[in-house]
Amino acid sequence: MIEFALEQYPVRQTLTNGVQTLIRPLQEEDGPAFTRFHDAIPSGERFLLKHRLNGTDEIEAWCHDLNYEKRLTLLALADGQVVGHATLHQRPGGWKRHIGMVDALIHPDFRGLGVLRALLGGLVEAATHAGLTRLEAEFNGERKNTVQSFMKCGFVELLRLPDYLRDMQAQPHDYVLMGLNLAVDYENTGAGD
Repeated sequence: MIEFALEQYPVRQTLTNGVQTLIRPLQEEDGPAFTRFHDAIPSGERFLLKHRLNGTDEIEAWCHDLNYEKRLTLLALADGQVVGHATLHQRPGGWKRHIGMVDALIHPDFRGLGVLRALLGGLVEAATHAGLTRLEAEFNGERKNTVQSFMKCGFVELLRLPDYLRDMQAQPHDYVLMGLNLAVDYENTGAGD
């Protein structure tokens, strides 16, 4: 049912600084712009990301595997450049099939301007159309600003495990699990396995 949510795209969004953005699903031809976006993320921040897309090959593969029922990536574009993306990951079955996993990343120059709110709003609508009842997001505890931004969008901290994660230098970091309950549209929920 996610295709009903996708019918509204592309949509225009005005950021708090007056810049116009275009929000739409990721497309195959977005590989080069998506690569430039990821290259603009500071290297010290990259290790904090759950889904790291390292290199052109991984990004091209992500752009070519466009099964929106499995993984829906929404892009925010300003002047043709990617300034943020958020992804809804769905499970095809099992006891967590009603829970979608969300992750997001915003260009450093566009943080705090409403990009994340616009992207998450689109994913919440898509998740509701897909029959999901909850969303989760996992973070390295060092992403304090991202955790705060997700809270402003309605997510709550469900769990924090101190020193649960280890980076490539074996340094410990907190694990943070956040969640959002969705308004249930029973017309879109499945009958079970």
